[in-house]
Amino acid sequence: MAIEVEEVIKSRGSTVQDRDRSGEAGKTAPLSFPALVTAPSMGYAIAREPLLPPQPVSVTKREDGSITMENGVLAVCLDTMGRLTSLRLAHSDRESVPDGCPANQFVLFDDIPLYWDAWDVMDYHLETRKQVTTLLKPLEISQGGGLRGSASFSLRIGERSTLTQEIILDAMCPYLRFLTQVEWKEAHKFLKVEFPVQVRSTNATYEIQFGHLQRPTHWNTSWDWARFEVWTHKWMDLSEHGFGVALLNDSKYGASVHRNILSLSLLRAPKSPDATADIAHHQFTYAVMPHHGSFQDANVIQCAYNLNFPLHAVPAGSAPCSSWSAFSVSSSAVVLETVKQAEDRAEAVVVRLYEAHGSTAVAWLQTSLPVREAMLCDLLERPTAGSCVPLEHLSLCPAPLLPLGMP
Repeated sequence: MAIEVEEVIKSRGSTVQDRDRSGEAGKTAPLSFPALVTAPSMGYAIAREPLLPPQPVSVTKREDGSITMENGVLAVCLDTMGRLTSLRLAHSDRESVPDGCPANQFVLFDDIPLYWDAWDVMDYHLETRKQVTTLLKPLEISQGGGLRGSASFSLRIGERSTLTQEIILDAMCPYLRFLTQVEWKEAHKFLKVEFPVQVRSTNATYEIQFGHLQRPTHWNTSWDWARFEVWTHKWMDLSEHGFGVALLNDSKYGASVHRNILSLSLLRAPKSPDATADIAHHQFTYAVMPHHGSFQDANVIQCAYNLNFPLHAVPAGSAPCSSWSAFSVSSSAVVLETVKQAEDRAEAVVVRLYEAHGSTAVAWLQTSLPVREAMLCDLLERPTAGSCVPLEHLSLCPAPLLPLGMP
């Protein structure tokens, strides 16, 4: 995981380019730099000496203008337009990108709903697909490797919009990030990005709140056709037995998988009720993650959380210990989603856990806080009858939400 820091960095495997930034009145701001450290869950760690990655990121530009990057986990090849022509796990011959069908392909659609501009997306917009191919700045190396390698390019979208993207590979990171900035000035257009993959499955998996669901990848029936776009939160995944590809994101909620093409909806341009609703500068990040096994085995859920909730680096002051963790959970199938103060008692804490794999899980919740007792409660934080539970033995059935109150 990579974060930008000033003077001090705290992260689970992080990398950042050295960079001068000028301050006010001619002063020079502190340098941002990359580092690789470890930190516990829901806590902190004081980082004094950064770690060295087992394999640094290597970045190479070829004679044809394409760029390759490798970090010991992933091997990537990009063409001059920033499209993925190859994506594979470094120690595997399994290629994720089909021949002749590059991934990270931006596409633009006409988007003219029948009634409600800002709410409806009609299925007939799919008939107006146009690839974005106008290159403003070809792919160039931005960061040359070590703890981070990256390359950037720029495209023109439609008549007046531009897109600049930095494609980032961090040391030890299992996914490739796409940091995207768009000057969006379109009208009644719909921007998506497509990832064709060499995976075949009749169903794709999409994350929703406190769980996930599956939707077909075909349009065999009218019911299937009506689900040409699916809501999703932090990730979606297309897997066959033994191998799959996940698409992670930090701020987009519409997606689809048709046959073997993963598509993420990025920007729309409605004109009613607000004619300038999305006309602005947009910044967002998505990532692609090939993996062995199922999304559960490959820790796709944890990687999506890492992308959405990066660690924060702050100057290190005095602390009673070098690292500290407020909460940790023993099972990767159980996600500690929320920690908050109780609404009606200032001395009580509410934690919300959910089972994320679709299985029955038994886990213990470890805490460094002085907890007297823990009790089950509902979403309105009302304790249930006979609700006291031992934190060392929490049993969750597939995809339930388990709120706990801790006085």
